[in-house]
Amino acid sequence: DTPGDAVTSLGTTLVVKLLATRPIFAANQGVYSHRLGERWLAGGASNSGGGALLAHFTAADMERLTPQLRPEVPTGLDYYPLPKPGERFPIADPALPAKVAPRPSDDRRFFQALLEGIAGIEALAYRRLAELGAPKLRRVVSIGGGAKNAAWIEIRRRALGVAVTVAEETEASYGAALLALRGAPP
Repeated sequence: DTPGDAVTSLGTTLVVKLLATRPIFAANQGVYSHRLGERWLAGGASNSGGGALLAHFTAADMERLTPQLRPEVPTGLDYYPLPKPGERFPIADPALPAKVAPRPSDDRRFFQALLEGIAGIEALAYRRLAELGAPKLRRVVSIGGGAKNAAWIEIRRRALGVAVTVAEETEASYGAALLALRGAPP
């Protein structure tokens, strides 16, 4: 409800939306805006996200490894996880290769490094929006399957430097009902 508030969707891809007082467009960088009442949701979608994780681990593997994560102890690995070459946002490069090496032998450490890499992409995405004139990031509400991972929330909180919470309601129908209640166009 305040410019600088944001929503990150942690699904197959990573999608960021930041509440702004004016539209932000940079098609060559994958940035677009949607009207929300008198304000705008500026954002973009990365090819990174859950699909990049599934390139290395099954859902069962990730569920097994999550309790072993140590979000308070960074791995020190600098990854840019992608499911295949190419990125839309925050780096617009159709040939950008994934960076997931060196791969540690410890699966827990590798999984955590992938999560840290996606958190780094999210932080870069919000910085790119600010460079284009969007408000400074104030807080992030998380939705999507990845929002259920408390360790990842903590990793993201550290990378973003702001409060990161999980949305109470995540169904699109709930948001559409709120917009209808306010009389805003869908």
